[in-house]
Amino acid sequence: MALCVSAPGRVCLFGEHQDYLGLPVIAAAIDLRVRVEGRPANERVLRLRLPDMGEERAFPLENTGVLPYRNDSDYLTAAVNVLHRAGVRWGSGWEAEVRGNIPLNSGASSSSALQVAWCGFLLLAGGHENPARSWVARLAYESEVLEFNAPGGMMDQYAAALGGAIWLDCSNPDGVEELPQPGGELLLVDSGQPKDTTGVLGRVRRPMEPLADAVLDAGAPLEDLDGDRRRMVEANRESYRLTGVARELLRERGCIEELGRLLTAHHEQLSQGLGVSTPEIDGWLEAGMRAGALGGKINGSGGGGTFFLLCREGDHGPEEEMHRQGLRTWRLRTGPGLQWQLSGRGVA
Repeated sequence: MALCVSAPGRVCLFGEHQDYLGLPVIAAAIDLRVRVEGRPANERVLRLRLPDMGEERAFPLENTGVLPYRNDSDYLTAAVNVLHRAGVRWGSGWEAEVRGNIPLNSGASSSSALQVAWCGFLLLAGGHENPARSWVARLAYESEVLEFNAPGGMMDQYAAALGGAIWLDCSNPDGVEELPQPGGELLLVDSGQPKDTTGVLGRVRRPMEPLADAVLDAGAPLEDLDGDRRRMVEANRESYRLTGVARELLRERGCIEELGRLLTAHHEQLSQGLGVSTPEIDGWLEAGMRAGALGGKINGSGGGGTFFLLCREGDHGPEEEMHRQGLRTWRLRTGPGLQWQLSGRGVA
């Protein structure tokens, strides 16, 4: 019996740095994926090879649920523990391998795609033949964020599990709306600049969490806040507004040029208000738009990693410009969420 489970990376269209405040986001799964493929084994161990990272992990099934963590980002072990606490049991060991084509540590959510695929694999290996994708998303979120009291939100896990383009109410993960796919094409660009996801999230999240209500209440006074926190609240207020406008535009399949303008306006708030872009990324975005892109923004927590440009269908000008700048690119389509195939039964 063979089992293959895969999950996509994602781009955050609108609502960057708002999911951990319980505010809504618009995200889209992309057609770059992580795959976990495996077979049952005789030994009572879940053995996982990660050749792209040069690692191999082994999770003994005896006394599962109390496996020790190697560090505060030992998400793969956390998935085994969280699923065991949820009542999942494995009748045999498994040998599995991870492969993927999502750029690592770039803001395209490779780690959450792996976490979603791994949680899905563990559920299917434990006899849950048709797990609800929303359940897998919740388990991935618990094991990647809540288990370690990490600073991230739930957008990445739900986008990877559910797929397509979604509006997600991060104060109520049952509040999900499927949206029409945005028109045009997305060009994902790797800045080549390393990013510190946890550091950026911590720096931006800590001062904002006590002020989430002030983001929602546009009339709340900000006179008592220092300059940095006032600027961050104002930026988040505008990003929240832009997310609502974009939701209506996508619902109505509105003009792609307007969508591009909204993306650029959102990036300005992230760059100038929250300080999560870099001068180089700002410059590359401007160069891409001079070459014909309709808009764009940083992707993920920021401080480096990837950004994306919204392009007209078939327009290769922005891509050629990024290549002239020496940057790697991927032309993206919106992709499906969590998928699995068990012993030739077909893809679910």
